[in-house]
Formats: sequence, structure tokens, C-alpha cells
Amino acid sequence: MAITTQQRSTDPRRAVVVNLAINLVAPLALFYGLRAAGVDQWLALVLGAIPPTVHAVYGVVVRRKIDALALFTLSILVLSVATSFVTGSPRFLLAKDGWMTAVAGLWILVTLWRTPFLQQFVLSFTTGDAHERAVINWRDSPTYRHVLRMATVMWGVGLVADAVVRVVLAYALPVDQVPLVNTLQYVVVYAALEIGTRLYLRRKSVADKVFAESGQVMMRGRAK
Repeated sequence: MAITTQQRSTDPRRAVVVNLAINLVAPLALFYGLRAAGVDQWLALVLGAIPPTVHAVYGVVVRRKIDALALFTLSILVLSVATSFVTGSPRFLLAKDGWMTAVAGLWILVTLWRTPFLQQFVLSFTTGDAHERAVINWRDSPTYRHVLRMATVMWGVGLVADAVVRVVLAYALPVDQVPLVNTLQYVVVYAALEIGTRLYLRRKSVADKVFAESGQVMMRGRAK
């Protein structure tokens, strides 16, 4: 996947805040605001899906930032809302969060065939020396490649398991409780995956070995 200079210059903290606001906070606030105003569950859920849908369309069409995950996500959003018009089931709409999470987890696992998701993430949000170091480490260090692949597996498997729980809860809990539970589940799961990934990648023994392997390759290149 080609990474542009503009993508690398994006502030990752700002991107995370914007995504959380659009994909988590806005739908939750809309749903409970509309429910408080007397709107029925199905319509409140449909209207709550507008912010993430508009954001996905903006990313694909206006910014011309097309990738498989964005297209899958947009497709699931559109299909879920369209099908819900036939079924009229608010639980079907709630289950879409599980399907979207499953798609994200499976897509992350598929990236293991080429460049793992976490390496793509690192390359997307680094510039200068840090970006070059990530490229060199991936090229020269078997340890670096191994830990990035294992961390990517952690994210993929974690999200697929999370998706199963979401679908079950969508049909097991009272409808009005599911959006809040889903949002809290996102916070807990992503925090656990983020902390677990950082602890795994920052182990001193791993860092030292990656540095040594990349340094040895660089020294051999200079010797030639």
C-alpha cells in the first residue's frame, strides 16, 4: 500500500480523537438524544449511523483515500441500514457493529500475507529518521518482522473474538442498553490491545536484538 507524504504528516493523536468522536461518541449521543426525544429504537439507530457513514464516504470519495478496509466498512454500513428497512429490526442494526469489527479483524489477519497491519500503521504515522528506521528494520531484522507479525495476530484475533461477543450481546441485551455496552466494550478492548502491544514491542531484549540485527546488516553493507 503506497503511503503519501500527506498521510505520513497526519498527527496520529488528532486522527484518533477525530475517529473516536465520529465513530463512537456521535452515534451514541445521537441514539440516546433521539430516544430521550421519543424517537423509536430502529429510527434512532439508523440516524445514529449517519456520522460514521458520512465519514467513510468522505474518506473514500472526497479525499480519494481508498483502501480495502474503508470499502468493506462502508459496504457493511450501507447493507446493514438497507436490510434493516426490510426487516425493521433494531437488533439487526446493533449486530452490524459486530460484523464491522469482524471485517476489521479479518482484514488485519489478511495483511500477514504481505506487509502486516502494524508495519503499515508505523509507516503511515512516521516521518524522517523514524520512518527510515522502520523500513530498514523490516528489511534487515528477522526479529522485528516476527514481533510485528505476532502483534498483528494479537489485533486480528482480538477483534474477531470481540466481534463474536458484540453479535451475541446485540441479541441478548435490552436494545437500549446495547449502544452503551458496545461503546464501553470498544474502550476496554482497544485499551487492552494497545497496552498489550506496547508491552510486547517494548521488551528490552527484543529492542536490543532488532538494533543488533539491523546494525550488523548495515555494517556488512558498508564493508562491501
